[in-house]
Amino acid sequence: MTRKPQDKARATAAKPKPRGQKPVRKRVPVKAARRSKSVQAQSRDPLDHFIDIAARALGLPLEASWRPAVAANLRVTLEHAAAVEAFALPDDAEPGPVFKA
Repeated sequence: MTRKPQDKARATAAKPKPRGQKPVRKRVPVKAARRSKSVQAQSRDPLDHFIDIAARALGLPLEASWRPAVAANLRVTLEHAAAVEAFALPDDAEPGPVFKA
């Protein structure tokens, strides 16, 4: 009895594997996966991601037309915070007095 090409393909595909050996899995290189994520992250402004997360956390609706204004306000706020943080205070500095009217 001669085997048909189809039967031969089935016989090789159904060949039992030796015991104790795990099947070899193809893996996606980690660098390639990171590279694809970093390309996506670079194409988007980090503030856009922050705006999305903050709006979701606060439960605020955010229209697409508001996004540039929100980003501009955040940039100004971050610049002011950086200026305050960059100002070095002496060790003996104390907080100013509080006046109430």
